Amino acid sequence: MKALIVKEFKDLMRDPRIWIPFIISAIILPIMGLVISIPMKQAVEEAMHEYVHVGVVVLDEGDEAYRMLEYFNENKDQFKIVIHELSIPNLEFKPIEESFVRRIIEAVEENGLENIGMVLVIPPDFSEKVAKKEKVTLGIVMIVREISFFGGFKSYRITGLIDRYLGERYLEGTNITLSLVTNPSVSYSSSYIASKNIVIFGEPSAVLTSLGFASFFIPIILMIVTVSVMQMSATSMAVENEEKTLETLLTFPISRTQILLAKLLGSFAVSVIGSALNVAGFIAYMQIMSSPGTQMGMVSMNVLISTIDLVYILVSMIATIFFTATLGLVIGALSSDVRIAGTITGPLSMGIFVPGYFIAFMDISKFDYLTRTIFYALPLTQPIIMIKQAVVSSLPLETPIYLATSIAISFLIIVITARIFSLETLSNLQRKLMRLKRR
Repeated sequence: MKALIVKEFKDLMRDPRIWIPFIISAIILPIMGLVISIPMKQAVEEAMHEYVHVGVVVLDEGDEAYRMLEYFNENKDQFKIVIHELSIPNLEFKPIEESFVRRIIEAVEENGLENIGMVLVIPPDFSEKVAKKEKVTLGIVMIVREISFFGGFKSYRITGLIDRYLGERYLEGTNITLSLVTNPSVSYSSSYIASKNIVIFGEPSAVLTSLGFASFFIPIILMIVTVSVMQMSATSMAVENEEKTLETLLTFPISRTQILLAKLLGSFAVSVIGSALNVAGFIAYMQIMSSPGTQMGMVSMNVLISTIDLVYILVSMIATIFFTATLGLVIGALSSDVRIAGTITGPLSMGIFVPGYFIAFMDISKFDYLTRTIFYALPLTQPIIMIKQAVVSSLPLETPIYLATSIAISFLIIVITARIFSLETLSNLQRKLMRLKRR
């Protein structure tokens, strides 16, 4: 059996078809991080620092609108705006009607102002309401020429400047400053993780987002790794069928269970190496996405997860990889060639993500004891629910039993497969799969 394990390991290490998915995944993750982060940084830079050209239509019957425009021009460099006054005769202020919007767009096009990104319409009663210190109604028409992730932030500059002007006007004659009204308090926020007796300083929403990010994306990378492992294991076994070497293996004076275990352990050893490449690629991706300008801060997981829980999670991840390698081995045994193995693993790969996504989005505290126990024991959900639990609390005392159950499920599949693992049975099953494929 040792010789078979060594043979399997060497065969897989020499086969480029096995390594290509792992290498591509390891390379594509940091590339994806660069592809996302570069335009994201550029979009943030443009949204915050690029000048916004604003068309203004004054319908105000008083002079308050022009006082506000003068205020805009005085602060144009701070808020990065350029004002263009538009004249639209006989325009009625009806900002929630489509005809009103189209009349404004026609005026913009007629004046050749293609660089205008938004139009502000000041109503006839603007001066009157400001004098009474009442809430005013304004019309804003955004002109979308290009879709940008942070494009909406540009509109905040003009609305923020309007609010600032009106706030200062309404507070004239008092001893109260606008900054005191808009920011009447200074908060030093912290979050207390009750189950872990840990205090984390920072904006609570950012902390909770960071915890949710970790408990969601770490399982995602695990599922990507397990899919690669299943495909590799299936390909390895299918190659034996395709090259007719499986028939030779079945003539050896060892049991069918030992043959399957040798194939499994050899491919599992290679998959651990390939998984390490995927994890390295994911770490590079996270480093790129956490760089300044991408707004992707994270709470350190080593602060939240205890050493013993981390060991349990790592063991669970290995058990899950072992399980998916087992599934791949069974698929490969049932496939007469590599193409059929790929045809089967494709849909099943998507199925692997389903339980992972379910656990990632669900509140596990709402599960009853039996449901939680099942999810802890199943290989495809175990590491994901363990990560979520370990972040906010501690893993249950039954965790070693859950781990043993997960590993036992993989060996049970091997034993069951070994019982039907004969040339005659495999040939019958392969013929049926071939007929299904032709349909």
